[in-house]
Amino acid sequence: MPDSSTNKVPRRIGEAHGADEARQAALRETFSQTVERIERLVDLETATLEQYRPVDFSEFNHRKTHALLELDRAMRALGAQARDARMRGELDRLRAKLQRNLATLEIHLKAVRQVCSLITRAIETEESDGTYSSSIYRRYEQS
Repeated sequence: MPDSSTNKVPRRIGEAHGADEARQAALRETFSQTVERIERLVDLETATLEQYRPVDFSEFNHRKTHALLELDRAMRALGAQARDARMRGELDRLRAKLQRNLATLEIHLKAVRQVCSLITRAIETEESDGTYSSSIYRRYEQS
């Protein structure tokens, strides 16, 4: 007759396996929730830029940095072997949103540079007494 303690071993191994699966499922859910939070944040920043509303870049930067730290922790907790096709799909979706956000930020930055250039030229023109202007140089060349 088998010892009752040997009957418990397989059950305990099974319980441990079930607990491990539950932990992995919880970690995957945490990962998915983190990706969704980052997506909402990136979408909000992109929409704000596209609607030409004032943007608090330091606040968005702080929130994105914190969210990416959470994502890094979630991915480390899962481990590389636990990553599956669904997670890759979520990351691909996030990557696409980040690329759109980057393109929108680049447009905004280009516009800021152009405005800065216009302001710089206006200040230089206002401060100039004409001594080194090209029209003076051309008059000197013609004489």
